[in-house]
Amino acid sequence: MSSRPKASLLPRMARLVIVGTICLSLGLHWALLQGVAWAGMLVSFASEGTVMEAVQKTFDGQHGCALCKKVKEGSSSDRKQPQQVGQSMQKINAVLVEMTTLTAPAGNTFSFVPLHETLVQRTELPETPPPRRGSSLRSLS
Repeated sequence: MSSRPKASLLPRMARLVIVGTICLSLGLHWALLQGVAWAGMLVSFASEGTVMEAVQKTFDGQHGCALCKKVKEGSSSDRKQPQQVGQSMQKINAVLVEMTTLTAPAGNTFSFVPLHETLVQRTELPETPPPRRGSSLRSLS
């Protein structure tokens, strides 16, 4: 038996959910699907010809598979949605700005007392530190 305490499953699951949410919000699922599509295309084209031809056909953009087309459609539709969100955010910001307009304080004149302090100039030198124990005795002998 191990002496290591077992970690709770809940924090691990929470981290997994957070990482998954961030990946989805960044659009990494489209990159993953595109990678799967390229791998499938590479294998299928390599079975028909040489590996160099397969690589060239896979990445030239003219021989896209069905999954590549779906990924392209999906990623382009994801790019259109933030514009709609941006418009609604502008409306929310406009409402918040109207709600939080700042007003000047009642007394708008401030007076400060000028400070005329003179600097004190030291004429004496700081005290020398006491000699270290043992170091001065060795230097004398």
